[in-house]
Amino acid sequence: MEVHRSSYYYKKKRDNSEVIEAINKKVGNSTDGFWKVYCRLRNDGHKKSNIFNGDFGGKLFPTDNGFIPKADYLLNSRNNLHNFMVQDVIDYFEKNEIVFWKTGISGVDEYKMPTGHTLSSQISCLNHLFPFRNDKKAVEDLFGISNPEILDDGYIAFEFANKNISYLRESCETRGSKCTSIDAFVKVNNIGIGIEWKFTETDFDTANAKNYWKQRYIERYKPLLKSSNIIENDTLTSCQMYYELMRQTLLLEQMALHNEIIDYKNIVVCPINNNELYNCCLNWKAHLKDDSKFEVIDPKELLKNIDKLKYQSIIEYLSTRYWND
Repeated sequence: MEVHRSSYYYKKKRDNSEVIEAINKKVGNSTDGFWKVYCRLRNDGHKKSNIFNGDFGGKLFPTDNGFIPKADYLLNSRNNLHNFMVQDVIDYFEKNEIVFWKTGISGVDEYKMPTGHTLSSQISCLNHLFPFRNDKKAVEDLFGISNPEILDDGYIAFEFANKNISYLRESCETRGSKCTSIDAFVKVNNIGIGIEWKFTETDFDTANAKNYWKQRYIERYKPLLKSSNIIENDTLTSCQMYYELMRQTLLLEQMALHNEIIDYKNIVVCPINNNELYNCCLNWKAHLKDDSKFEVIDPKELLKNIDKLKYQSIIEYLSTRYWND
């Protein structure tokens, strides 16, 4: 006797209830958005694999109630970078006097070492771009360009700063610390390409912009905004992320005005699945008089033309850790 197929109940091929429950538990009373919580859970899972070399995190942070372990921070910060390039990154930062991002908390940051924070944008940028900086063809494939110029003995410079005291009236020019630093910079045919890297930032709420950013720096940048050919001069009233993009755009514009480059482009790399952050980056265009110099792209899309066979191990690493593949 045949049984009609309608007698069977359809069973979903994928049950996400466990994931949803884990996310709800992780959120709790936290103010972190979905994307940050989701990435945090992914990293928790990765700690059971070889992504972090068996480092389960739990770095101790000092508090008023003693030391508290932080799951997002690895015990050994070297494990936050792809295995083959750890020492090269450290040597590059040392040679070019670049400062790694730090928490500023005594006893947490390791001297002249990358941060152990697994959700760090600087670490994400380095993991995605540093493996290719000495490969001319790879850099050409990344940015759709020909004959990039040598910068820092490679084709990509990281934490790029340039005459900030003169151009932006800033107090120092230490790359990566206390001055405007572009996450990555490429120069081709006298055109500057600035790359800003975003991952899980939550400083995009324009409704809650702090007066700190509107007032403390208004005298420093307001004259440059008034004379800018690219940025609307009311940008200082916006959120912190736009404040960063404003300074980087001003630096590129000043380089062009002083004939160091003939033109420029600013690219923001941001995960497209992080909807709020991605859309906020796109909305920066509303602050520009000419948005043709600005682009937002997903990191996986940026690397789509990279030689997959030559860079198989790094692609697998990025795919597992960052791309949700």
